Amino acid sequence: MSSDEELVRLCLQKDREAQKLLFEKYASKMMGICLRYTSNHEDAKDILQDGFVKVFTQLEKFEFKSSLQTWMSRIFANLAINRVTRGNQAKYTHVDIDEQYDLASETTQDDLDRWGGLTPKQVLGFVQQLPEKYRLVLNMYAVDGFSHQEIAQKLNISVGSSKSRLSRARVMLKDNIKKS
Repeated sequence: MSSDEELVRLCLQKDREAQKLLFEKYASKMMGICLRYTSNHEDAKDILQDGFVKVFTQLEKFEFKSSLQTWMSRIFANLAINRVTRGNQAKYTHVDIDEQYDLASETTQDDLDRWGGLTPKQVLGFVQQLPEKYRLVLNMYAVDGFSHQEIAQKLNISVGSSKSRLSRARVMLKDNIKKS
């Protein structure tokens, strides 16, 4: 039995230690998803908190047809998309999340080479500067692997608009990076 299978089993039994371990194992990765879809750290932390609540309440539906990380990533991406597309109408209760769960701060030379000398934090900053409608499509398509058809359905736009927004997002991102 894999460690994820054991964690899920224990979490379903309401084992608080297992819930803590699951959170600690995946919080950084899920925070990365939240940050990609929001324009600020506080909104991302709110979505992270709400996402884990949803994971724990929906865990009995997880069937190991994919990895636990993939299943959770889809939950967090969908939650972030829903929050952003409805204009953050939900009122949040602020809950602090330890700084250790922030996006990874260590940058390797390989990372710097791959991103043209930019740190992951700088790249994220450029993505967060994009207007919301472009940032959403860029993240959904390029990072989370949604098809243009899925994007069109989720955002209530045409497939052509999805493709156009992706193209525009890429151009804007490149322009912003060149200007820096």
